[in-house]
Amino acid sequence: MEHVKCPFCNPLADDILAKNDLCYARRDQFPVSRGHLLVIPFRHTPDFFSMTPEERGALVDLVASCRDLISHEFSPAGYNIGFNVGTVAGQTVMHCHCHVIPRYVGDVPEPRGGVRGVVPGKRGYCEDHNLK
Repeated sequence: MEHVKCPFCNPLADDILAKNDLCYARRDQFPVSRGHLLVIPFRHTPDFFSMTPEERGALVDLVASCRDLISHEFSPAGYNIGFNVGTVAGQTVMHCHCHVIPRYVGDVPEPRGGVRGVVPGKRGYCEDHNLK
């Protein structure tokens, strides 16, 4: 079902950087770093858990292709890859999308903990548990 007001349901051909039969990739309109991409199923589905197994596989394959695109253009030192599922987790567009966020040396003072940083004060688990 096409959702007219959904910003991901009707991608413009010029916005699509890569695609397969079930998903496409485009630049994030509000990037957190240079090269930040979104991988999105063509079918309107609210989140990761509502995707079919085939869509999940296609999305993961496209994430790997996006890494190649980003690496070629921007040469980042690392990546964060993830989904926001539900408004409490920060999801603002209720059409599944995966963030592929390139990371660069020095882009944050202390990157340890990675995605744990989405909950303030929880990124530094390594220091708390002497896991350095």
